[in-house]
Amino acid sequence: MRQLSNEVVLKHLEPELLLQHFSWRDLNEILTRGRVEPAELKLCADGRSLPEHEYMVTRAGHRVVDLTKAFSLMRSGASLIIDSLDRIHPAVRSATDDIMRMVGETASCNLFVTFDNSQAFDSHFDEVDTFVVQVRGTKHWQVHGPSEEHPLPEYGDSDPSRCPHSVLFEKTLEPGDVIHVPRGWWHTVRGAGESSLHLTFAFTRRTGYDWLRWVAYRALGNVDVRESLTRAGTPQEQQAQAERLAMAFVNEAKGLTLQDFFDAERRQGGGRDTASLPWDVLKARRPPAESMVELATVMPPLIDVRREKVVLTANSLEFALPVAHHAACEVLVRERRIGIAELAERADTSVAAVEALVSALLRARLVTVSDGLGERADAWRAS
Repeated sequence: MRQLSNEVVLKHLEPELLLQHFSWRDLNEILTRGRVEPAELKLCADGRSLPEHEYMVTRAGHRVVDLTKAFSLMRSGASLIIDSLDRIHPAVRSATDDIMRMVGETASCNLFVTFDNSQAFDSHFDEVDTFVVQVRGTKHWQVHGPSEEHPLPEYGDSDPSRCPHSVLFEKTLEPGDVIHVPRGWWHTVRGAGESSLHLTFAFTRRTGYDWLRWVAYRALGNVDVRESLTRAGTPQEQQAQAERLAMAFVNEAKGLTLQDFFDAERRQGGGRDTASLPWDVLKARRPPAESMVELATVMPPLIDVRREKVVLTANSLEFALPVAHHAACEVLVRERRIGIAELAERADTSVAAVEALVSALLRARLVTVSDGLGERADAWRAS
């Protein structure tokens, strides 16, 4: 974890394992639908996004991809990009959630498709950290390092003319190669003479700016913070108000730690809005012992015992359950995904009690339930 945002890291995964998560077949299925919402599809060439009207058409009242036009542009050098692929592809979504749990930050996944020696973007840096996973074909990468420390979307100059001339890392990525490119590090990427399919997992790390905004929000309880600014006041009145605001902020910040901020984020953190039919609707029946239960929250809920209740905190809400469920809740949070029968055994309680617990958590949308068939592939592991 200490290497994140500090250096380029190269690892290698088994290419065949990657294909269990995404392949040309998956991409073809997505494109055949014509629409990718809530993800976003775009074509880029020579450092710019192409106008949508060049490859999109309206059919039956919906904007859809015109594959004939899109493929023609790609033959001419355009690259295909699908932003937020994790929102429409289950296996990529699972991998993205695993990354969020690993780094403790919000993450998403973008798909890049390039042919021949095409280049989608000029040399640039991203205001996020990335894991780049080469799935198929090859892609040539040069990483130049940073031109300024810790840029943000609100602060930083990404003009290509500022790209450092030195190259700190250069490699033609092959299937299975994974690199970590730190936030703010310039890179130049182009096709390596063949078709290329790669995934970029981007995660936004919290900064001092986020902590300052959090403290300012907490200070809203102070009337001085909510008071209108003295636009028409004298310079002395305006200075006095500025000093009161600074004091309100300092007083709020006293005693707060970074861990307080991380814990607050965890309490507020939720997950993807997922469905577990038929159990989301059925009233008279509970998920049976052979069902699998999985946490719906990306980060594990906080668990606390208060007044003979076990309290789970997530999604900025608290869910109070009988304290008898404490052991089962701890096992579920630790394992994330487990069969109901096994959960009962591990928690030394009855299957009926766990079925009742799962039903309650399902209503609170803290878990999903499945029949256990079609197990997803294990998380990617370095070879």
